[in-house]
Parts: sequence; structure tokens; C-alpha cells
Amino acid sequence: MKILYVEDEFEAREALSKFLKRRFGKIFTAVDGLDGMDRFREQMPDLVIVDLYMPKMDGLEMIREIKRISPEVYVIVTTAVDDVDVILKSVDLGINKYLLKPIDPVELASAINEYQALAVKKQKAEEIFETEKRKHLEDRIKKEFTSFLKAATGKGPSEVSVFIDYDRIEITAYDAITVMERNMVDNCQNSIIIEQYRRLFYTINEKAICDLVHGIIGSRVKFQNVAISLENRINKIELQIIR
Repeated sequence: MKILYVEDEFEAREALSKFLKRRFGKIFTAVDGLDGMDRFREQMPDLVIVDLYMPKMDGLEMIREIKRISPEVYVIVTTAVDDVDVILKSVDLGINKYLLKPIDPVELASAINEYQALAVKKQKAEEIFETEKRKHLEDRIKKEFTSFLKAATGKGPSEVSVFIDYDRIEITAYDAITVMERNMVDNCQNSIIIEQYRRLFYTINEKAICDLVHGIIGSRVKFQNVAISLENRINKIELQIIR
């Protein structure tokens, strides 16, 4: 987690930044709103602690600009003035916490810990969504690739497995050879011929298979490897996702 602390009062900035560094690690400081925006663009922190009343660019102006760049960033506002109008304006801009000065370090640490807990929950939710999304795409590829093989060869595989990683897709078809091919496999020489024929089949149909996968995942793909094993009864295609 990276934290940006923006405070124009030197003593307050030094004391609180030391406390934050001991508790939370990566702390970046700025002396006013303009300096804070420069640091924000450089570091893209996860959390911003900002004073509302500062020279050059005040806190409200800075928050508005920050939220324009990164709407999800977590913002904690600090100020010595308990002004309802200012509080409402900052809330309208999307702040997450409002702390009055003098800042209680324990209260600030609690607010940051609250953010961390929310961030963990959000990350877990995103991971679950990505897992479910990937499973859905894998099932669609499995179904459509099975139909493609059946239409192209006259026989569908007994099973198809699909695995999507970050930048690759692995499709494995089991028992995909036709009756004619099976009848031809009566010695080693014919096995080699059938395996070569199968590789040629996938080479000829490379564009159709890549288009099929592209239509499902929304990203272009290209063949990386084709492995045929009659002994293990598998046809395996490895695709690279082009990002």
C-alpha cells in the first residue's frame, strides 16, 4: 500500500509521516496541493491523506482533480475547522473519511486499517468474479470447439478440456480420431501418418479456430503449439493470447 500525505504545516507533516512510515511502510509527502498533485501523478498511491486548507491549491480542489484521474482512490481529509459546509462539499467530491485536527494517530491508523480491510474484500470479490468469468469462457470454448470438430471431421471428441491462463489457452480433445483413422492405426507407421494428418488438419483450420476463440474471449489469439498423441488419445492445442 502506498500512502500520500499532503500537509503544509511542517511539524505536523514530519511527525505524522514518521508515525505512518513506522506503521504502514511506503509514505510520500507533499507540502501543498500543487506539490501533492505532482506526487500523486508520480506515485499513483492507494490512499491520500490531505489537509483542506493549503496554499496554491486547497484540499477540495486537489480532491476534485484526484478523483478525476482515479475515482477509486481512498481519500482521508484532515482539517482544523469543523465547518459543515466544507464537510458536505468534501463528501460530495467522494472523500471516505473526515478527521479533525489535532490528528489522533490511533484514530488515523484505525481509518487506514479500515481501508485495508475494504481493499482486501474488494480484491477477493474481484478474484471470485474473474474465476467465474474464466470458467464461463472455458465452458463456451469447450462447447464450440467440440461442435467445430464434429462438423469438420464427422466425429466429436469424447471430452474437451479448456484452461485459460493470463496469456495462453490450452485446449485438449480426447478420443477425437475418426473411425477411419482408428482403423488405419494398425501399426507404428500408420500411427505416424495419422498424427501428421491431424497436425495438418489443425494447421489448415488455424484461422477458423483462432476466430472461434477470438469471438468468445474478445482478444486475438495465435497458435503456439499443436501436440498429437494417439497413444494418449489426445489432440492438444496451445494458443497465445495477444494483448
